[in-house]
Amino acid sequence: MSNVIAIDVGYSHVKAVSHQGRIVIPSVVAPARELSLSDFAQKTGYAVSIQKPGGPVQKYFVGELAIKEGQGATFTTDREKHRHPNHDILVLTVAKLLGAEPQATLVAGLPIAYYKAQKEELKKHLEQLEADVATGSGEPKRISFGKVIIYPQGAGALLKAPLLTNSGTVLLIDVGQKTTDYVTAEIVNDMVRPIASLCGSLETAVGNVYDAFAAEFQALTGSPISPVRVIEIVRGNGQVVFNGKEYDFRPIIQNIKESVARSVFDQVQAALGERFSFLSRVYLAGGGAVALPLTEFFRGAISLPEPQWANAQGFLSIV
Repeated sequence: MSNVIAIDVGYSHVKAVSHQGRIVIPSVVAPARELSLSDFAQKTGYAVSIQKPGGPVQKYFVGELAIKEGQGATFTTDREKHRHPNHDILVLTVAKLLGAEPQATLVAGLPIAYYKAQKEELKKHLEQLEADVATGSGEPKRISFGKVIIYPQGAGALLKAPLLTNSGTVLLIDVGQKTTDYVTAEIVNDMVRPIASLCGSLETAVGNVYDAFAAEFQALTGSPISPVRVIEIVRGNGQVVFNGKEYDFRPIIQNIKESVARSVFDQVQAALGERFSFLSRVYLAGGGAVALPLTEFFRGAISLPEPQWANAQGFLSIV
């Protein structure tokens, strides 16, 4: 049972942690359909039933199960992602899987660029979120949040950075699916003080790799490709048989990743101006710290341990 949970609802994956455990699932949802017991036993992911007060029971495939077996699997790229129906389904699912108690404390995040405009709306939305949730063949459990804290992404990850210097200026770059957050902070007597004018968000991130690959796929095959299949190929081995023909997309994918990493570097460097050259340390967080060759451009940068988890773990540490 968890009284406190932290959830990082990413455009690619949802990462959730409590003091008792953690879970990560792809941010993909599909309407549920019937599967045979033998089929279901071989699948990963979750069949979820959700009933909001006064509403009907609604059933979904969530995570890997939505990718593999869902028809009409979707994920959101909306800036106001909490307004998309998938957001609540994902939050309720991971809260249930972590054993959240009714009226649990929840810490969640927003990209720095959206933080000021969306903070209060998201907080109110999550405070009002309530449902009976069942996963698999388990019994429904009431999920609700008595206290909600919204924290800037990137700033959460910086809380988990190993501060290898007790003074100077550090930069954390948190590369996600849709946005890249950068947080510049001064360290004074081991205290971290963000510099507001040198913090921000870019809409260049891992998702740009998928968009570019989709365009290359269509140019080479003459056919469009769904976003879910794009992710499978890019995250997989880059090789696929399509309409009876073998394709090796590995060189294309690598070139795209290098191009996106360079774009992130150029934009962050431009945003910091002269201050970029005086940084004591650069940290990398988020899924992009693994997916993109960022260290080729940010020389000497340090990837945080388990960078994909850095924000969620940082969120949990503030409660």
